[in-house]
Amino acid sequence: MIMKKNVLIFVSVLLLLPVFLNAQQANTLYYMDRVFQSQTVNISEIPKNRIQVGGLIVPLFGQLPPAFYFNYGNNSFNYNHILHFGEGEKKDSLVLDLPLLMKKAKRNTCIRGEFRIDYFNLSIRTKKNAVITVNLSDRFMYGTTIPKSLFDFALNGNRDYMLEGKSHDISRLSFGATAFHELGIGFTSEIREKFSVGGRMKLLFGMLDMSTKIGSLELSTDPDMYFITASADMQIRKSTSLFDYDGEGFSFEDISTLTNDLAAFGNVGLAFDLGASYKITDKLAVSLSVTDLGFINWLQNSQVASAKGEYTFEGIELGFLPNDEGKLSYGIDTARYNAGHIMDTLVDLFDMDIRDKSYMTMLPSNIFVGATYQLLPKLGFGFLYRGEIYKKTYNQAITLSVNSNITHWLSLHGSWSLINNTALNFGAGLSARLGFITWFIVTDDVVGLIFPQKAKTINMRMGCTLTFGHEKKVSKTATRL
Repeated sequence: MIMKKNVLIFVSVLLLLPVFLNAQQANTLYYMDRVFQSQTVNISEIPKNRIQVGGLIVPLFGQLPPAFYFNYGNNSFNYNHILHFGEGEKKDSLVLDLPLLMKKAKRNTCIRGEFRIDYFNLSIRTKKNAVITVNLSDRFMYGTTIPKSLFDFALNGNRDYMLEGKSHDISRLSFGATAFHELGIGFTSEIREKFSVGGRMKLLFGMLDMSTKIGSLELSTDPDMYFITASADMQIRKSTSLFDYDGEGFSFEDISTLTNDLAAFGNVGLAFDLGASYKITDKLAVSLSVTDLGFINWLQNSQVASAKGEYTFEGIELGFLPNDEGKLSYGIDTARYNAGHIMDTLVDLFDMDIRDKSYMTMLPSNIFVGATYQLLPKLGFGFLYRGEIYKKTYNQAITLSVNSNITHWLSLHGSWSLINNTALNFGAGLSARLGFITWFIVTDDVVGLIFPQKAKTINMRMGCTLTFGHEKKVSKTATRL
């Protein structure tokens, strides 16, 4: 019973944490050429409007709707693969389906998330089709990779491995949560009539970071004493004022101290977006884009805990603290106590060397390869390949899209994507211009927004921009140049 409770807590944390922390999966957005935000995934895109201004700081129009983006992705399982209504006598009750979890878990389960707020966007296109862009944004990115052997260890125990004299190799285990300010300045130019290139330099100012750097990590069990031995070469790193290690143990500050992190500008980084588009014929065009090639150097409130060697694990004791009425409860104080106790135990277990020192993290980077075919003046088709590089993993997605600039003020987009090992991803996008106001909304999986408990991908992007110098007549759809 106790083991099932611990497993439930373990699974719940893995499932729920990314939802609230919400990597870039803006596949449908890639061909929305009337929207400024399409340049965030392909800087070589030449905007249709001469001037575009948007973001939260734009009075009134910047909040209708607010310019934001969120994404959650899981390449192995969804919520209903873990918790779902039972059958027969349990049809009205939620059941924990651990066998189904093990069946759905991939060799490496990758969970990704991003939440982005755009405060200011500006795009200016000259008569010679040179484009200058400026953006100011806040971004929160989350990612964790969980080897299937860790699920096997948590759910089925280690008996089979112990009898065979094998160890659980969980070296691909990783975790990272990063928040930063981004100031981007981009330039795009049409070098020739059929060829355009673009680049964006982004100054990054890290707010907070918690991440791991694991070289090797294996768990094995002594067949006589049944103690678990960990063989590790890893680092756990943090840059936040929320908690600190003072040499004796971890101390946690009130969550209000996060305001200090949000105003931090001492963790400096640099990143680049690069892109190129080429029009092969009047109907066929191709493009290549790379985003978020960069790093952040963490200097403020930064600590690195290092472990290298073999360590014996005998268990972690958790507890409950009394509330104001003297009754045991699980509240914020208990959570803080247990978190500190777990971290102290891990420090003692791995005999970690904890030092105040700076460190560097790399951003998750994306590669986009696209092609469009203009079947009719108002109807085009698109193909897009996206690859994401994050720590030791490489995730891929393919999208087919239908794009139509129906009138000079309305465009519609539909897509089908193979994302996170599932083909049931049907996206949609819309941009509409009323006078000098352009409003847009886009998602890669409409069903995921309606039934999130059955989805592996949940994302949405929306915003409102002021546009000037737009085309007076209907343009061809999704032609890059």
